[in-house]
Amino acid sequence: MTARAAARESTAIIIVLVFCGLAAQSIAADGSGGGPAAAGSAGEPDRSISQVSQLRTNSSNAVRNVVNGLCERDGVRQISLILKRSDLEEMWAFLPRASGSGECQWHEIGRDEKSDGDSARLRVDMEYLRKLMAENTELHIYHFHPLKYFECASHADCSGATAPVQSGVFDRRWISDLVFSMPSPSDVHFMMDVTARFHRRYQRMGTIKHKVVTPYGVVTYGLTDAGLARFEAERFGRSEGLYITWVAASRLADEHVEAVIRERPGRIMAAVRRLAQTLNTQYLWVAHGTPAHEGGAPGEE
Repeated sequence: MTARAAARESTAIIIVLVFCGLAAQSIAADGSGGGPAAAGSAGEPDRSISQVSQLRTNSSNAVRNVVNGLCERDGVRQISLILKRSDLEEMWAFLPRASGSGECQWHEIGRDEKSDGDSARLRVDMEYLRKLMAENTELHIYHFHPLKYFECASHADCSGATAPVQSGVFDRRWISDLVFSMPSPSDVHFMMDVTARFHRRYQRMGTIKHKVVTPYGVVTYGLTDAGLARFEAERFGRSEGLYITWVAASRLADEHVEAVIRERPGRIMAAVRRLAQTLNTQYLWVAHGTPAHEGGAPGEE
């Protein structure tokens, strides 16, 4: 869902503007930030189900991978390994208690996965996701940001990644790593759109969470009750519900990220946790964790 860019701040704003232009299409065609069309529409035939034993990326639109019996913590560990070697992004819906069987399931919901140099993109199969939302009261929507996005995590010489640095001193590569360790503005807007649909059309009392896995752990994010109410009130207006997304984008701007780093100069992981905390507002909640976090579900502290 996130494209690598040298000019991170301006790119974040462009992503929001592009999403604004696609919002009407998104609402009508059940798309996401990249404007995906619903599966089964013209030119996009239904996909056959392939039962696989492990999570994997899949660039074929003919087959959808489903994993049965893999629960969340082990699935997150698998994603943490996938992102280290994958050029593609992928997205899954995790069902803690799948309708019908009651077992853990992972359903691939990404399609048209593509990679081009330092960027990757995918579309979301919203028709299939709608079906899952209608049948299940709890879903966790997972995607990951590949290691190739991260200037510091992929280089052993990046100070502060494995050893503390002196106060006030940090590697400038920290900035891009922190930005890509968080959900992008388009990730946030996609989350809002899907969350609103889930509660309004399918499971008013259900639970839906969105999670992004990166080399620095798992970030879980969602709308507060006030955020859901505001988005619903504004999504069909002139702002198209973009206020919450704009606030998130501003907190991923370079100057804000650098200020966060200077608050936590010892290790990059401390800065990642602090940046996640600063994304919390009256309308948006964000929590950082690690795949091996003790206690609670992965991605929550």
